Amino acid sequence: MAKDDTNSSVSRRHFLGGTVAGVAAGAWGGALAGTAQAQTAVQEIRTDVVICGSGIGGLTAAVRAQQAGANVIVLEKAYEPGGTTAHSEGGVWTSESYEDMRETAPNGDPVVQRTIFDNLPRAFDFYDDLGAPLGAARPGRTRSRSIPPVAWVNFMVGEFERGGGTLMVETAMLRLLTNRQYEVIGVLAEGEQGLIRILARAVVLATGGWAGSAQLVTQNITRYFGSLHQRNASFGGRKPLLTGDGFWAASQIGAAPTEGGWDSFYGHGMPARPTKQMQNPLTNYSTYHGNWSVVVNLRGRRFADETQGKQAGTPRGGGEQLINQEVARQPEATAAYIWDEPVNASRACAECGLGDIDKFTAFKDIGAPVAMANTLEELTTQIEAWGRGMPAAVVSQQLDEYNKAAKNGKAWALPIPKTITEQAVPLQQPPYYAVLMQTGITATYGGLRVNAQGQVLSRSLRPIRGLYAAGVDIGNHSNYVYLGNLGVGATFGYISGPNAAKQPEPQGGWETGPLT
Repeated sequence: MAKDDTNSSVSRRHFLGGTVAGVAAGAWGGALAGTAQAQTAVQEIRTDVVICGSGIGGLTAAVRAQQAGANVIVLEKAYEPGGTTAHSEGGVWTSESYEDMRETAPNGDPVVQRTIFDNLPRAFDFYDDLGAPLGAARPGRTRSRSIPPVAWVNFMVGEFERGGGTLMVETAMLRLLTNRQYEVIGVLAEGEQGLIRILARAVVLATGGWAGSAQLVTQNITRYFGSLHQRNASFGGRKPLLTGDGFWAASQIGAAPTEGGWDSFYGHGMPARPTKQMQNPLTNYSTYHGNWSVVVNLRGRRFADETQGKQAGTPRGGGEQLINQEVARQPEATAAYIWDEPVNASRACAECGLGDIDKFTAFKDIGAPVAMANTLEELTTQIEAWGRGMPAAVVSQQLDEYNKAAKNGKAWALPIPKTITEQAVPLQQPPYYAVLMQTGITATYGGLRVNAQGQVLSRSLRPIRGLYAAGVDIGNHSNYVYLGNLGVGATFGYISGPNAAKQPEPQGGWETGPLT
């Protein structure tokens, strides 16, 4: 995110104003100016392609579909476009070899992984040809670029609207419309003017996953949903949660869920509540250095390998997001991160972190439970004083056991190992630091099953005619270990957009069937 807050959000007035004007002058034919009675009626409009969601997957699909000759409508349930992309860190990447990808996430969907590996460079070429803001590839990294998130969203929306597209913000997709031959023929949506039936030859789902669905998160990940930080609901909590709109809608008409990925997700820990409101960007308050720390739960005990989470065997890495996943399953999805000055200086600082402020200072300034001391004994006393049930004696015993093993280079041999030797450093240089944190969830890994053309598959594993997906509505690309989210959106937006544009007229006509 841009450090200048004046440039860190998309202009609602610009896009909402442009949207209403475009619709009123076009397909709506002035319907928005009707009476209150008319506003409650279900409106109906026709287009070629409807895209649900305006993050990197949705916007890429929208412009690509336009280039293929389609008339396109993009629906966004938030007050402005951009989705999670607009307040992401901007890294669009995948592994440098397909073999590395499979080794890192061997339980992921090989079709999805192969499609991303093969096609992400083509998506980069597409952005370059458009003139979209895109950072240069780093030396030796052909499948890793970066975007300035807000500027990129603004550019793509401008490109879309100049091409005649219609962006409808504060308009949520409620369900898919199908005909009697089980073809998707549009969506039922709801906006400020009421219900809207949008008929289209194809629909692309790019709604951002289900990190904010209490039902799905509780069923698949943790019973402590209420303790999680929703990192994708940034901007002071004013954006609606990602509640699995695409997944629920597709499941209702028989779409297949992925076979894996449901119990894992991407995210980073954040300071435990209660705190003052965290201002954007939320990366300022993420505990990226957790894998370099010692992590204990509310009972004061280590519970997982800080560097590997629940993985066994050859270390595959993955950073703090792995221990963050394991914290989600601990009481209240809460744990303490404990580290010393070398880690603070090199891993939790303005220069080395992804935010723009010192992490410990940021945690303290917002009133998070923090501790700093010149001895570990004093630090554990402060931790107990938080009043969260973490006995100083238990925490001290855990730190002593860890330090003895780490000093001898044998942290891997602990009852709960810390496997990656480079990160298994003893805590021995004061001052010592601690913060009480709770799991932050950004994006889920389980989702819809698709083929290499971006078509959503039915539970009989046949393509559902007229239905495509992009972004993390597609499941099981990452599986426990993170393989990037924006790359999924870029790739499948690049693929799904033109394929949706080429979708033929429905064979069964435009009359909705019994499912809708």
